[in-house]
Amino acid sequence: MEEVIAMCLKYQKHLKMNKFNRNIIILSIALSFLFSEKLENKAMSQKLLEKEDVKDISYHYSGNWPTYNNKASILSISNTNKLDCPNGIGCECLINKDCINSNCVKHLKGDRYCAIQNGDTFPHFKAIDQFEDIVDIYDFANDEGKYILVEMGAGWCSPCHSLASWFAYNEEEIKTKPFWRDRYNKVKELVENGDIYFITILYEDEFHDNATFDTAYEWYDTYPDDAIPILVDEDKLLHKIIRPTGIPAVTLLSPKMEIITLSSRGFNHAFDKLLDILEENND
Repeated sequence: MEEVIAMCLKYQKHLKMNKFNRNIIILSIALSFLFSEKLENKAMSQKLLEKEDVKDISYHYSGNWPTYNNKASILSISNTNKLDCPNGIGCECLINKDCINSNCVKHLKGDRYCAIQNGDTFPHFKAIDQFEDIVDIYDFANDEGKYILVEMGAGWCSPCHSLASWFAYNEEEIKTKPFWRDRYNKVKELVENGDIYFITILYEDEFHDNATFDTAYEWYDTYPDDAIPILVDEDKLLHKIIRPTGIPAVTLLSPKMEIITLSSRGFNHAFDKLLDILEENND
């Protein structure tokens, strides 16, 4: 910061204008330097997260999200972390053996692709959140038996807004929908108490453009729920893999990131399965 101020003072000598305009320009220069430094730090964070030798280091997230120091145990048994083509998850295929997990399926649009399925490990996804931190979704893996719900949504999605409003403000609108069940009230309680994790991933903004940090920030500003991280699928990486046909699309994961119920549409299957599991565990 001292270097920035010194540079501004040096530049001031060459500015022949009134004091007000001179100060405005000096302030603009200082802010531009600080902003550039912030972007460089973010880029460095992204590079660090991508390095294999630091994947098990704990990071402190601004949102106080958890960290998991044993990601290597998940990566070592997963066959669905390969996302690059030709045979990775989300890639085009013709037959099952074209895919790393032997699951070539036909999409509604007619093309065939390598799809994740129940029993697979959820992709190792990293993305920026509402606090500008780069979050590793595997940090939500845990040894405490906490299940994980992952929502695919978008800024233009009305039911997504209803779900977020229910979580943040306990709004009743979503309870008027025909797909609602009274037992789902338990899910909100579980999230609030920290007994499970709920993660929102936005892939488009309200204009159907690819989501950005602003999308996550605005969503959090509208629905300020500190228990729910909002991640951005800005390159539609997960969208290409999950291919939701109706949103919100909520998938249920085990504490070790194994897919229990994969959903490309709605949250009923995930919510029902989660509650069934918890009820069985309590019997």
